[in-house]
Amino acid sequence: MQRGGLQRLGLTLALWAGVATAQPGIEGTLGQSSTIIEELGQHGLTLDISIIGDHSTVLEGGRNPRSSADRVLAQAGLIIDMDKAVGLPGGTLTINYLGFHGDDGSIDTGDTQVYSNIDGPSFDALYSLWYQQDLIDDQLAIKFGKMDANSDFAYVLNGTAFINSSPGFSPTIMGFPSYPDPSTAINIFWRDKHGPYIGAGVYDGATQNSLNTGTRGPSSFFGAPNATFYIAEVGTSYMIGQEPGRIGVGYWHHSGRFTDITTGANRRADGSYLVWDQGIYSSPNDMTAVDVFAQYAKTDDAISAIDTHIAGGAEFTGLLNGRPKDISGLMASYVGFSDAPGAGFVADYELTVEAFYGFRPVPWFELKPDMQYIINPGGRGVDDALVGTLRARLAF
Repeated sequence: MQRGGLQRLGLTLALWAGVATAQPGIEGTLGQSSTIIEELGQHGLTLDISIIGDHSTVLEGGRNPRSSADRVLAQAGLIIDMDKAVGLPGGTLTINYLGFHGDDGSIDTGDTQVYSNIDGPSFDALYSLWYQQDLIDDQLAIKFGKMDANSDFAYVLNGTAFINSSPGFSPTIMGFPSYPDPSTAINIFWRDKHGPYIGAGVYDGATQNSLNTGTRGPSSFFGAPNATFYIAEVGTSYMIGQEPGRIGVGYWHHSGRFTDITTGANRRADGSYLVWDQGIYSSPNDMTAVDVFAQYAKTDDAISAIDTHIAGGAEFTGLLNGRPKDISGLMASYVGFSDAPGAGFVADYELTVEAFYGFRPVPWFELKPDMQYIINPGGRGVDDALVGTLRARLAF
């Protein structure tokens, strides 16, 4: 891929946002925008617009030491509260566009876990279009349309600020209909007001047949290639003192064709996972907080190159005095590689350690320096990699 143009664009976004905070008229402009957004909100319309620009450099090791990668992800969404908009209580309609253009940084590091969670093939797509109806005092929800499975399953809330992909969802979940390939699905959820919940989903699994569902409609959900991804999760939300927590256990099954590493035969795939979020500390004035997460997942090493995933980390809000909006984090994510005959790995595992600090001078802009050290990238004998990323994010 051509490099350099997106770097200039990403740096331009960052510089523009930095200058904008010093321009005398910007507060007035944002104030007018806020008024418009508030008026739309009164009619049940919520706009969600963001731009993320990454510049990454492999500081040492990896496949291509000193190489760089640049990419931009743009997102624009509309959420419609159907009660306020048309008088239908409990209904929500969401429409979301996504466009990604740039480099795949993991080509240079050789890592399996994908150190930047926006990396992927370049695309522009109607990323999601779904409707949800809440029933029985908002305890039952039915959701259908084109959607990202990670919005409802296998997620940890306290890992969302990290740049590495693994705190998003476990890389052991094969054919998971998530970024950059959501798919047509039907979900149902039950959430008891006292905390317990259960959810299940049926998704188009055509990505396993090399179809990019992220840029497609529902045709492959109802027809060929007839591959389906099923997932279910049970868990509960709870409080320990004043600190919220949540634990969930899930199982997934993919009906597509997977090649047995040892025999070469076609097989189905399945696996399980555990996710845990826990608040540890929050100050009385909500100026500082510490929140942690943990993940564990397992699948069959005869069909998956990654058969085990263990991760954990912490996010810190307001770590520095006088900066209550800043978020920083530290996490480690381990994946175990298949030892099935024919897998071809020279290392048993890959381990990534990530640390970041997110500066938020204003609510709509964040600048996040991030460092990741990757041990045994890809398990194929590549040198340990140290990669630095500067992420700029504009959100309105």
